[in-house]
Amino acid sequence: MVPAPQPGHVLGPVEDDWDAAEVWLRSVARKSQSRSNATVTTYRFHLAKLRWYCENVRRITPSRWSLQDVEAFKDFLTDLPADALCARSGKRYAGPGDAGYTPFRTQPAAGSRSDIERFVHALFKAWHGSGYIRINPMALEGAGDRRSINARRAVDVNLYELVLETMEEEEFDRPAARQINLRDRFILVALRELGLRASELVGSVMGAFQQIPDTKTKRHYWVFQVSALVAKGGKQRWVPVTQTLLKVLVDYRVAFGLPPQPEFEEGTALLLSPQTRAVKIAGKAVRGAADRRFFGAWQELTTRQYLYEIVKKRLKTTADMLRTTDPVLAVRLEQASPHWFRHTFAKAALLHGQSMREVANLLGHKSMDTTMVYTNQDALDSVRAFERDNIGVAREA
Repeated sequence: MVPAPQPGHVLGPVEDDWDAAEVWLRSVARKSQSRSNATVTTYRFHLAKLRWYCENVRRITPSRWSLQDVEAFKDFLTDLPADALCARSGKRYAGPGDAGYTPFRTQPAAGSRSDIERFVHALFKAWHGSGYIRINPMALEGAGDRRSINARRAVDVNLYELVLETMEEEEFDRPAARQINLRDRFILVALRELGLRASELVGSVMGAFQQIPDTKTKRHYWVFQVSALVAKGGKQRWVPVTQTLLKVLVDYRVAFGLPPQPEFEEGTALLLSPQTRAVKIAGKAVRGAADRRFFGAWQELTTRQYLYEIVKKRLKTTADMLRTTDPVLAVRLEQASPHWFRHTFAKAALLHGQSMREVANLLGHKSMDTTMVYTNQDALDSVRAFERDNIGVAREA
């Protein structure tokens, strides 16, 4: 058995491992170079998975883990038992405190498993460095492989347009259904036209859409501001807004009773639900749902999970239509996720002649090496260099 937490550590008074983890997370938040809490939020998701596993499967707290416990956790993530998946009733998953709740909604993919393992490694490394544990049970394992970017994960333009056409053909039996349709259409177009990360889209507000003047052309242009609060790395950036995106934004806003165009510094959440939230007018609670709708008291969708489920549902609807005529495309469409649209944006920008640096700025990449995975630039540079001194490089006629 690995020794219990060590006396004399620098974490201060902590009740247990989970309290010690919270002290570390607060330190991570303070040291972050950005004001974004995306990293800490992600770490909390991973911490919830680790805690559930420790309390319900292994029944050994992390500070007492050995290398064998690390291996057992990795095996668990690779093949979750049925009772490790969160219970679901219709579209609703059980929440914390409900019977059948777990933090695992699906079997983690390889990239997700790698993310969880690297989080646990970082936790152990911090605990060891602070003196909370005498040994790091993952010292021999390393941090694990980083999630790799698959450049093939992009939504073909024909499939993308087919998804939008499918949505256009929907019939609405109630106003809320039309609101959902227009909101979801906005989500898909925004992901495709802005190249945002899921966290950047759900964390933004309507005021992120802004008009800026160009003194040279005497024109005004629409841009989308990815603020430092939501941008990965805390570096704000601006992405030009296309006419296509502006049109679906207007339709979406009007359906929810908002002015057609966003107002200056408008703080309304970017993603809304037709369901209403509690609201008070002159100190009195507005009880009727119809009245709350009149005052625009819409619930806000601010988690990546909501966004993921919305996109996956829309893609599956179109995939089901394709299943009998083109099962290969149907499967590919079902595999797609919100992040695939970011890849689509990047590849389209590069194919239309924008420079690597320009695309890197639009995507918010710190290094152009990350951007280069969306193209065969490395291979092309090698071929061009070879062709300068050689004859007969094979190419398409």
